[in-house]
Amino acid sequence: MKIAALDIGGANTKVLNWDEGKSESQLEYFPFWTEKHQFKEFLSRLDLSADFIAVTMTAELCDTFSSKAEGARYIAGCCDEVFESPFFLTSTSSLSTLDDINDFNTLAATNWLASKYYLEKRFKSGLLIDVGSTTTDIIPFGDGASGFASDFERLKSFRLLYTGLLRTPINTIVSAVPVNGGLVPIASEYFAITADVYNILWGVDYACDTPEGAGKTLGDSIRRVARLLCAEPDEVKREVIGICEYIHDAQLESIVAALENVSEEVGCDSVVAAGIGRRLAIEAVEKIGLDVLDLETQVDSAWNLPCLGLLEMVIDRWGDVKNGG
Repeated sequence: MKIAALDIGGANTKVLNWDEGKSESQLEYFPFWTEKHQFKEFLSRLDLSADFIAVTMTAELCDTFSSKAEGARYIAGCCDEVFESPFFLTSTSSLSTLDDINDFNTLAATNWLASKYYLEKRFKSGLLIDVGSTTTDIIPFGDGASGFASDFERLKSFRLLYTGLLRTPINTIVSAVPVNGGLVPIASEYFAITADVYNILWGVDYACDTPEGAGKTLGDSIRRVARLLCAEPDEVKREVIGICEYIHDAQLESIVAALENVSEEVGCDSVVAAGIGRRLAIEAVEKIGLDVLDLETQVDSAWNLPCLGLLEMVIDRWGDVKNGG
């Protein structure tokens, strides 16, 4: 028996293929805001061959759609045309076929529920911090963990932050950076993103588009960060590392503040860290003095947590799947 799980985001689609206990994950870049009408072709190129296909999504929020319901309807409809009877995760944590969905808003931003499902099966209860390319999820799970039905509610409760390892514009994190001992205001333009900062500091995998569509080398990232100061690279080359560390610290503090707020609310001694930006997640947990469990040390493809959760949901609903029935 084969299962495929998809987590369809506005920029990246995560895929997990499971075949009799063996799984393989992949990350596919698909920017809805420019390529929406090629979505069915993109799905076809995934070439999924599975007995069960389960889908969760966050791409419905992309501004190429006039509403979340319109986006969810479009995404679900494309999936239903390309795949044979896929199941969609709803806001009640159920898996439904397209014909059973009356309100497409119930499909919006459900991937965190899949993550929660997986963690409750594995760890019973606790707190997750999942730093992705675009957002940071802080998710209490287990007995007594209250739920929030929409991203709006999660934003209000500090359980969702629009800050991530790769795609966050720098001018949304800081308004000035240190140069020659003083703070210099930066241009309020889409000149550089966090992928540039962490490319310079850590050499991350630059798995997204660059702001101007140019290269992803270290030199390219330095040029983009310099452009924030309306400068050329040689004008700030001695300051670049300090500038990036300052931006990192500011981003980390925003994550720490949210994590501290939620951890105090739910009460916990340890936190599970996941996502492609789990290095930031681990730093945040350690900064508030809690124990941290790096999920990557416990399970393969921990960065693909929503798809792992979808897989468990399918297996639990169709109990004979594990046995090939």
